[in-house]
Amino acid sequence: MKKVLLVLVALFLVGGGLQAERKKVGLVLSGGGAKGAAHIGVLKVLEEAGIPIDYIAGTSMGSIVGGLYAIGYDAGMLDTLVRKQQWPFLLSNRVYRYDLPFSEKEKDEKYLVSIPMIGGKGIQVPSGFISGQNIYSLFSELTIGYHDSVSFLNLPIPFSCVAANLVNGKEVILDQGNLAMAMRSSMAIPGVFSPVVMDTMLLVDGGIANNFPTDVGKAMGADIIIGVDVSSELRKMNELNTAIEIVDQLTSFMGMAKYEDNIKLCDIYIKPDIVPYSAASFSAVDIDTLILRGERAARAQWDEFMQLKEKIGLTPTEDGEKVIDNKFIRTDSLVIGRIYIHGVGSREEKWVRKKAGLSDYSYISIQDLHRAIAVLYGTGAFSYVNYALSGTDVYDLTLILKERSMSSLNFGFRFDSEEMAAILLNTTFSHKHLRGFQLSLTGRLSQNPYARVEYSFGNTFLRRASLVYMYKYNDIDIYRKGHKLDNITFSQHTAELNFSDIYIQNCKFVLGLRYEYFDYNSFLYASANDAVKARPEGFFSYHALAHYETFDKRYYPTRGISVKGEYSLYTTNGLHYDHGAPFSALDGSFAAVVPVTNRFSILPSFYGRVLIGRDIPFAYLNYMGGVVGGRYRSQQLPFVGIQHLETFDNTVLVWKAKFRYRIGSNHYAIAMVNYAKDDDRFFDILGGTDLWGGGLSYSYDSLIGPIDVVFSLSNWDKKLGFYFNLGYYF
Repeated sequence: MKKVLLVLVALFLVGGGLQAERKKVGLVLSGGGAKGAAHIGVLKVLEEAGIPIDYIAGTSMGSIVGGLYAIGYDAGMLDTLVRKQQWPFLLSNRVYRYDLPFSEKEKDEKYLVSIPMIGGKGIQVPSGFISGQNIYSLFSELTIGYHDSVSFLNLPIPFSCVAANLVNGKEVILDQGNLAMAMRSSMAIPGVFSPVVMDTMLLVDGGIANNFPTDVGKAMGADIIIGVDVSSELRKMNELNTAIEIVDQLTSFMGMAKYEDNIKLCDIYIKPDIVPYSAASFSAVDIDTLILRGERAARAQWDEFMQLKEKIGLTPTEDGEKVIDNKFIRTDSLVIGRIYIHGVGSREEKWVRKKAGLSDYSYISIQDLHRAIAVLYGTGAFSYVNYALSGTDVYDLTLILKERSMSSLNFGFRFDSEEMAAILLNTTFSHKHLRGFQLSLTGRLSQNPYARVEYSFGNTFLRRASLVYMYKYNDIDIYRKGHKLDNITFSQHTAELNFSDIYIQNCKFVLGLRYEYFDYNSFLYASANDAVKARPEGFFSYHALAHYETFDKRYYPTRGISVKGEYSLYTTNGLHYDHGAPFSALDGSFAAVVPVTNRFSILPSFYGRVLIGRDIPFAYLNYMGGVVGGRYRSQQLPFVGIQHLETFDNTVLVWKAKFRYRIGSNHYAIAMVNYAKDDDRFFDILGGTDLWGGGLSYSYDSLIGPIDVVFSLSNWDKKLGFYFNLGYYF
């Protein structure tokens, strides 16, 4: 009996030893940008076939898919994940406009080119067109639970990825640290994404050193290598037409030394058909096709998978897949313990906490955490805003910030059928990033040029005081019902002291003192009866402004509202106007976007201006006309159908609606109607003059700004008008 037991024990131990000696399978995923979506299709088939994955090595997009798979995202989850992403946003430096501070909203989509400056002196060329902030935030969200410095070899599936050290050009194998940072490093395409600083290394896309790292998989301990290669074949001369194609070709050249040898290390080599797709093929249709092609390529090698299972000791029906339970995948909210902020001083740390709305020992959703990160990054004060969570049930949150220079050189350009060409130049110098003084010099070259100097001090994005001087030369034609009456030229000098508060998100409050001097040079009248009464004179005024705005875009918004009100009290000596009572002006506006369908929206708005007092001077009269408000005079109200600048009575109220239909991704057909009431007295406005107007426009949201072609007509001047614009408004 004892002999029988000994034999059974021996057989059990031998069987257990054989099971323990099962050959290990390594999965290697190449780089390829968007083409890496094919990896997901291959993973679907591997799961269906029951192939065990014991090690994963990847480069660039292969590191992203591989890293997430290693911590529990199965092929189905990855499929859903890659399809739902807003790739144009992720692969950009954009911040949703809702998350921008008001000072940045006012500059948003105004300058065509903005170049940072080092210390306010030299021009700084960015190390990459894309900082990688948005994609890194996504990686951080997806890898919660793996933000601490961990060994990737201890992940549920041991994992390594490849980057390249830009300092010496050598390959760097990343197998420990912060998982999100490792993935971000591996896909930092040189010249496109900013490199990642890690210790003494400057890391970029691993594709330039080892784009298909089967040797890394072997070194990890894999006996069998399944390699999925989505790299492109070398292109011919006539196929190198875009920057992406050229970068893709350079990456292929640089990694060529190891590429052929690494293919030979594969036991199963899978090469999906990725023609004609490129590293930038992130559209929904492209992603869908690439996933299907990966699945098709893997399914064509089904017999090889079955043979592999037999080779490693599994039956065809035996499932060798590991089941990974990653609770963090289901996490949509967090309990925060302590918050640590690195990269700023103690005074700035308090500002960061206030601006982000974060506090110790609080409850926060993942969405709110990412909004806080976006708000900080949107200030423009930081090169990056990263975060790490440590702990299990209660997480300590660490924000890692890197301040950047707020000094910049900015350039804007516009061409239209009214002023012809206009150029806007701006240079901004900042003493410190988050607080201290800021000096801004702005000049516009156009038919009505100006120069503006602003010196401000205080907190950059909360409360500030500013001193402003502006000189403007005006050459204005005044019309009456479409007939030219006057041409007026004059110089305008303006000095202001303003106090602003933008502490509340999407709100701006301003109180200020202003002095304006108007030096009239000449008046050319069509007739003596139309002569404008004006003399050189100066005015002291007090003004207050409140503005709330949540549009997602400055041009062609799809959601949001804007509510604005401003009051100004005008005097000649600070107390009186011409030894009498001061006069005042009240401006207000409301605008909204009402989406009806995905393509059709209605944009209602209401605005107006009321002058209170007698003998209003020429400089502050109500003006209306044109498509763009404030073009010639700051108080100018737009009105579709009135083609030129015209004067109106003391009370003007306008209702307007746009009916906008989007064609394709960024073409628009727009029908516009507006109706105005005009009268000298506010309380008699219902009996005032009726003005009707409308127009049709075609618009294109281009890379260099909006392109608009507008035809309009009104009952006021009864002439068909035409307007063309190219570029941002300023």
